[in-house]
Amino acid sequence: VQASIANLLLVERLKVWADACEGMFRIDAEEGQTHQKFMRWCDVKNSEEMRQRVHWTSLKRHGRAIEKLLRSYRNDSSQLLDIARNCIVFASMTHLTNCLGNIVTDENVRVERLKNRMSESYLSDETEGYRDVCINLRVVSKAAEAYGAELHVCEVQLLLVDFAHLKTSD
Repeated sequence: VQASIANLLLVERLKVWADACEGMFRIDAEEGQTHQKFMRWCDVKNSEEMRQRVHWTSLKRHGRAIEKLLRSYRNDSSQLLDIARNCIVFASMTHLTNCLGNIVTDENVRVERLKNRMSESYLSDETEGYRDVCINLRVVSKAAEAYGAELHVCEVQLLLVDFAHLKTSD
């Protein structure tokens, strides 16, 4: 339950950050459409029809979470930080960087960890060239505290659109 509430609150923050920085979200495909489409939140937010087509990432499936716990984290559930997760997609590094600045200065969240896989020092060989900025954070707004969700760590990925097209969901 805590993850579900944290995820709902996270989506509201995602909208604010995306709106301020030209961020995009995946749009569910129309009939016959085969490729992923991403649209800027500022172009979607005022259309009920388009808002309904935004694809918000669901909570990590139970089976996948258990698999990750056993295989990667030696059964230490404190290491599982992406049950509630989502991403914002950008057309440029400038927009991505601006969004990162907005996130780290947002009083409604507390950044717990940041992985800059866009850095030149990041060895992307192991991920077949995939790069992103991965932020683990907690939503610490008054609403999160009221619902008891302020301790749940969520994951936000900031991606360039070319990498977003390559990404698979789990």
